[in-house]
Amino acid sequence: MNLVGLALRNLRRRPLRTGLSILGITLAVGSALALIALSRSIKDSTQAGLNELGDDLVVMQKGASDIFGGFISEQMVERIAAIRGVMRASGELFMFAPSAGHTSVLTLGWPDTSYLWKNVPLREGRVPQQGERHVAVLGESAAASLGKKLGNELDLLGETFRVIGIADYTTVVNRGLVLVPLIDLQEASYRTRQVTMIHVNVDRGGGPAELSRVRGSIEALGNVTASPANDVLNNDRNFAILKAVSLAVSIIAVAIGALNVLTALVMATQERTREIGIFAAIGWSRTRIITSIVTEGVVMCAFGCILGELFSFAAALVFPHIPTIGDLISVKPHIAVIAPILLAAFALCIVGALLPAWRAARLVPADALRRI
Repeated sequence: MNLVGLALRNLRRRPLRTGLSILGITLAVGSALALIALSRSIKDSTQAGLNELGDDLVVMQKGASDIFGGFISEQMVERIAAIRGVMRASGELFMFAPSAGHTSVLTLGWPDTSYLWKNVPLREGRVPQQGERHVAVLGESAAASLGKKLGNELDLLGETFRVIGIADYTTVVNRGLVLVPLIDLQEASYRTRQVTMIHVNVDRGGGPAELSRVRGSIEALGNVTASPANDVLNNDRNFAILKAVSLAVSIIAVAIGALNVLTALVMATQERTREIGIFAAIGWSRTRIITSIVTEGVVMCAFGCILGELFSFAAALVFPHIPTIGDLISVKPHIAVIAPILLAAFALCIVGALLPAWRAARLVPADALRRI
């Protein structure tokens, strides 16, 4: 019988303890994978929403801690639009705006002359006409969650808006948007002549060099930063904190899983003292004894990791059906998330198995055989 077969036999001798230990690993690994995947998906979904708008550069206030924290004078839009090489520029004010029923929705305000309105993929209805006030276009997820249809009224920040369009965006974040005229959102939020970010399209005929030149010209205007859409969230403090917290909780969860392995194997080696003594007496080396016990830990970890991975995929299927999550993000476990967690789980399980394995290998065969 090889070491894996021996490990399986020993684990089957204690089905309840083995099952509980594997369950602990499953919950630890599954929770860690689900949490890290959720954290990553929040950023990826937000980034995908920005990319869908088709920007070359996104301009934000310099030093802003996050995408919601900075504000730029609306006059900056005109100054950026005048830079050579800039094809189009549009300001945007966005926030989580309170609606009726204590529900907050991600709301964007665009000037009624903005090119962004022309890119809205309407499923039905229309976009605001120039000078039209207190109207709204809803992403289909936002319309469904708010229970609104064309012609219905929507309360935002204490103001009433009439729904004139339903948008069929591709990304989850944009499907949950509410789009309104910029001036209405500015007045309702007391941020007159202010925007949160500026969307910029650049003449692509000049290639990367032209994009870099325009970026430098924008930042030379002072107190703003210009970044490609893919890089906007890299320095966002909220996402950095979320990632750090998720990682810390995941490490704790996986460590608890390893502790389950340690506990189970310590008890197992104490119960099998005589058996280990017999193995030593018939010529098993200390290395072989250690390997056999560590193999038990690895086998338990393997089962726990497989079940934990299935648990995380099940969680990913459930999350979209939770309104506060599914309306804003799409959770997708990725190999870049799965691999580090599984490697960490195996490493910690092996470390957890080494202590009881080392204690077993130090047993003197004669002393072990005398124990009952």
